[in-house]
Amino acid sequence: MRPEDAARALASARGERRTLERFTATEPDLDEAWGLAVQDLDRAARLAAGQRVTGAKLGLTSTPKQRTMGVHQPIVGFLTDAMAEGAFDVDALAQPRIEPEVAFVLATDLAGPVADVRDVVASVCVALEVLDSRWTGYRFGLADVLADNTSAAGYLLGAPAPRPADLRGREARWYVDGKLRSTTTPAAILGDPLAALAHLATHLGRRGEVLPAGSVVLAGAMTDAVPLLPGTSVRIEVDGLEPLTWTRPAGD
Repeated sequence: MRPEDAARALASARGERRTLERFTATEPDLDEAWGLAVQDLDRAARLAAGQRVTGAKLGLTSTPKQRTMGVHQPIVGFLTDAMAEGAFDVDALAQPRIEPEVAFVLATDLAGPVADVRDVVASVCVALEVLDSRWTGYRFGLADVLADNTSAAGYLLGAPAPRPADLRGREARWYVDGKLRSTTTPAAILGDPLAALAHLATHLGRRGEVLPAGSVVLAGAMTDAVPLLPGTSVRIEVDGLEPLTWTRPAGD
């Protein structure tokens, strides 16, 4: 399958709020480079439609999540202003899920590996990412999920705070509908959320891309996503950071 054909099929499915069977089910040789080529076409189409890139996101940044999804490496996608809080439409999503994350805002441009990624961080906050996979039941291979821009659909950011010396050991609590769903730490993200930022830097350098200062970077989920049904309420708390609560309206 040509990347152009895949990009059209994914855009059509997104617009019609339907899902697809993964491309790799019938074309198992599709690879990472192919998936990124499709993602690039998706980004170009969104920019042509008037959207603006606001940052990047990482996915599958925990070993258990990689094992669950059958993709054994972190993945990188892009964010646009149409995905920001107040801009995305949950009603337009086919199978929305939501997960708790840590996010960084860049103090400087990021264009490749740096001596210390802490130097590029302007602020840190908790975040929520809304996912919507084009693939039925979130069943995909590496090429599929990259082509689908890593299931990115929306994001919400908590209040920014100066970057602490170390986030790894801070307790994080994930609540769903008022009940504690899990207790974890930001170390669930590649052992350290800053490692996700370093992975992104390498990715950008390899592709010759620049993520400008002020961009948002979603470092990855600290625990599993949950279905985002009408009326679902979620809250993420990380010690030392302002918590974030959000509820999907019951009438959606």
